[in-house]
Order: sequence, then structure tokens, then C-alpha cells
Amino acid sequence: MIISNSSRLGLPLVLACFIFLLWSTASMAAAPQNLSIANNTGEDLLNIHLQKGKVTQFMRLDMPPGGSEEIENPGGTVELRLDTGLALWTFSRVPLAQAASLTFGPQPDTLTLVTGKGDKRQFSARMRSLLPDENSGPVCALDQFRPGMHMKDVCALLDQSPPHDDNDAVLTSLGFAGMVWAARLLPGQAENGKSGIFRSAGPDRLEHMELRRKLDAATLHKLLTTLYAQGYAPWQAEFPGLDMNFVEMPKSDSARHKEILQQVLDYFMASGQGEATVMLAPSAMLPNLADADKPQSDVQLFTLTLRHSSKNLVVDVAAYQASEGGR
Repeated sequence: MIISNSSRLGLPLVLACFIFLLWSTASMAAAPQNLSIANNTGEDLLNIHLQKGKVTQFMRLDMPPGGSEEIENPGGTVELRLDTGLALWTFSRVPLAQAASLTFGPQPDTLTLVTGKGDKRQFSARMRSLLPDENSGPVCALDQFRPGMHMKDVCALLDQSPPHDDNDAVLTSLGFAGMVWAARLLPGQAENGKSGIFRSAGPDRLEHMELRRKLDAATLHKLLTTLYAQGYAPWQAEFPGLDMNFVEMPKSDSARHKEILQQVLDYFMASGQGEATVMLAPSAMLPNLADADKPQSDVQLFTLTLRHSSKNLVVDVAAYQASEGGR
């Protein structure tokens, strides 16, 4: 066989193209794939916990009902735990390596996985409620919240192995305002510089806590009545299209502030739409808080979030130490 000069010149070019094609194919195979997540439930999706052998991974979502997001697909076959704030939903043996999308809903115990080829697989979850049922034993009550208190002093947790979220917060149930709440106890920085729960070296400190229940007028009324009885008063509030600072209202007192807030809350609850936040502080400290960048004495603040989309009432309880200006 006779090979012409032009053929000899073409062989290196063909070989180079072939090598480039192999490299491109390998690069495409190695590139991380995106995973689409959709929330078709009526609940907030706070985070996803993935367990693959001894490897644990968290994905923070903070996704409202109807929300969606694309993340990098971690791959593998995993046990997937979905955190809705009021319950934990666990799906077993979910093949993420095959997944192009995950859709939760219409109920939180239902997961639909769609592969890259368009095939669908259904998964059902087992549920662990963060709110005890009526026949369960009593839960801890947390009516006092001190800046920097030890985690072990918050309450004696009934569960010796409580679940944690992606912020290392303990998930439990607490009694407050005469009601049982799903609670998150978030530790701050320990004295040895390491954050987390039950560290062996150095005590962990409680940074703040979050309480959560379903939103309804009766629950909101009971909560506000309890806070008012403890000496709290409205400080600031945000409603759709309306921002309020009660300290700046002229010729009005705490009683008038509560009356105004209740009128706006009634309108908001009746609307059935949107999200609102209300911040309350000790009535006697409101003038100082309004004029100072940092609190001059220890203070505990309550921030209420009213969310119609998931029908959730979230109470964030934060303690600020004097002259620190933060949690």
C-alpha cells in the first residue's frame, strides 16, 4: 500500500482530533451534574440530610411551598432525611447518581425521582414528628433564656440521642406559652473555640432557640398574651407593604401599640397571603434599644414570623449580652 504525503500529513490531525474527543468525553463524564429539587408540598423544606455509609452531608434549602432550586448532585445511593421544621421524613435507598430531579409532594412522605432518561421512580418516607402526641409524657418548659447558658442547663433532653440539623442544633420539643412547640436549640461558640453539641472539651453555650407550630389565630393570641404578661411590647413589625416602628410613633403608649398591632394582625390573618414578622422586646428597655447600637444590659428578644404559604408560626428567641450587640 502506498501512502501519499497528504495522507501522512493528515494522520497526525486525525489522531489529535481523536485524542481531543476522548478527553472531551472524559471531561463531560467527570463534570458534576446538577440536581433539580422542587417543593410541591404545603410545608417549608428547611434542609436535607444525606447518609451514605459513614459519610453525612447536609443541604440547606429554606424552600417555601412551590419553590425549586438546582444544586450539585452528590451522587451515590443514600438515605435521605427531609426536615420540614415540624417533622423529619426519611426516604431509604434513594439512587441520587441516577437522578436528574427530586420532587417532594404533594405530601411530605412522597418523593418522585426522575432520571436523566426521563424514567420516574416513587419513594415513600417514614415520619418522625418533632411535636409529641397527646398521650406522650411531659416536655421541658423553657420560660427563661440567659445569654451564654450551658446547653446542659437548658433542659434535660428526654431523648438521649436527639437529631441535629445542618447547624448542629438539637431538635426537640419544648413547652412555652402553655403550648408544645417543635424546637431547635442552637449552640454558640464553646470556650475552646469549637461549636457544636456535647463537645468533650469546654462547655457549649446556648446561642438562640427557634420554636415552631402551625399558624392560627388562637395560637397567635395565646403567644402574644403570654409575652405581654411577661412585660414584652411590640418594637418593630413588617407586613406586606407596611413597615412599623412602634418606638417612633408619636403620642402613643404600649397599650396603644398593642391595639394597633392587633388591628394589622387581624387584617393580615384574614388576607391569607404573604409573610409578616413582629419583634418584641421588654417594654422598659425599648427607649434604650431604639437609641443604642448595642444593648447596655442583657436583653432577650422575640421575633415572630407568620408564614401563610406553609401556615407556620416561627418564634426566634435571641439573647443579647450587654455591650456585645449580638447573640
